[in-house]
Amino acid sequence: MIPQKVIEHLEEYISQEIYVQIAIIKGKEKVSNDLAINKYFKTNHFKDLSEGKPYDHFIEGLRDKCLGKLKNSPMRNKQTDDPIIMELQNKLNNLTDKELDNTYWEIETGEFFTGEQIKELENNRDKLISKFKINTNTNENLVLKIIIDFCQSYEALCQKKYPAAPLPLEILKSVN
Repeated sequence: MIPQKVIEHLEEYISQEIYVQIAIIKGKEKVSNDLAINKYFKTNHFKDLSEGKPYDHFIEGLRDKCLGKLKNSPMRNKQTDDPIIMELQNKLNNLTDKELDNTYWEIETGEFFTGEQIKELENNRDKLISKFKINTNTNENLVLKIIIDFCQSYEALCQKKYPAAPLPLEILKSVN
């Protein structure tokens, strides 16, 4: 099971990316949110999103941080007071080589992953890709709702973290 902290981190990243792109379109072209979102559907950013690129980037980053690459690292036995490095050293010194080759470190959240959890991320990516297939009016409305949901999530997060910050789309205001 993917740690909740990582799911939230990835969703926040994707929400922010979508929100910023739509806000840029809205600001540059002086159009409504609906028109900005419809124009967003025609961008390379949406194309990359609909192909699962944010997940691919995240997964590639994890694979790049396989603990198996650190088996012979001199940091294994260095003295440190840093709790993060101490946790990493603990893993390096107590896991078998096979376990190290199947353990990945996500630096932003400090979480460790297994190959099975990476497969779960790949499944989540594939689900996202299938949601973004626009081929019928009904499906286009569903994709529109998903994009609006991402924007609402991002605004709710911003309201918590930065209550005084202006929100260019004001999606939450238009829904309430």
